Amino acid sequence: MTSRLVALKDIPSISALYRSGELRPSSSATGLPPAKQSYNDKICTYQGDITVLQVDAIVNAANKGLKGGGGVDGAIHRAAGPGLLQECKTLGGCQTGSAKITDAYNLPSRKVIHAVGPIFDNLEESEPLLRGCYNNSLSLAVENNLRSIAFPAISTGVYGYPSNDAARAAVEEVRDFLTQPDGDKIDKIIFCNFLNKDVSAYAKHIPYVFPPLDTTEWDSTHNDLQSRISFPPTEQDLAQAGESSTHTIDHPADDSPTKVQNECTKIYLRFRLTNPAN
Repeated sequence: MTSRLVALKDIPSISALYRSGELRPSSSATGLPPAKQSYNDKICTYQGDITVLQVDAIVNAANKGLKGGGGVDGAIHRAAGPGLLQECKTLGGCQTGSAKITDAYNLPSRKVIHAVGPIFDNLEESEPLLRGCYNNSLSLAVENNLRSIAFPAISTGVYGYPSNDAARAAVEEVRDFLTQPDGDKIDKIIFCNFLNKDVSAYAKHIPYVFPPLDTTEWDSTHNDLQSRISFPPTEQDLAQAGESSTHTIDHPADDSPTKVQNECTKIYLRFRLTNPAN
């Protein structure tokens, strides 16, 4: 592998992101679940290539035949080498919403968990299947003594699952898992996103499911230009990595005041970046 590997210790938890100002707490004071420091220390986010993460397991957004494909599925198979496909052929496929585990071969992780996300139709039918991908993957990790696991944005590529709905379901299902006894058997859960649309969706929904223990932990003085401006992947990046394919919590609507405020902030920061003397 030619890409620089990323060690688990170098992937920030959301506790660290709250402290640095790179993750903003929810503006809502109601409807949030109880804050738990132990959860916020477990949950991490990373934007980039999932195949370079040195974790116990990475999750592959697989198809039902487990035959490899485009997007993150193809990227994982290319990085792992032909041995991965050969083992997948022995598994007899995998049903939508379920997951199966293999060795990782040339990848820096110990195992690959192959989860088959739904082709999006509607939330009523698709969401339980998507949630199953996360729950079953975490259960497999526990069964195999894997303490750290990285998820891509399952089904948000060619399967057409809206990124906002997918992120909400993912973070809610992960929190539900952490409340169970097996939740103590996982040390780190990384939401690894490649495209900005998925990064933004998780940044919006994580604070509603994993709020900071105390809003004073978020220091607005750290909310600098670097933490507020992101740049999309180049066409070359997209060609190499591809587009990655229970209680109710009130989440922000797309036209909420929070979104409007964030958009205004972005415009202001772009102005300051191009007019530093003002």
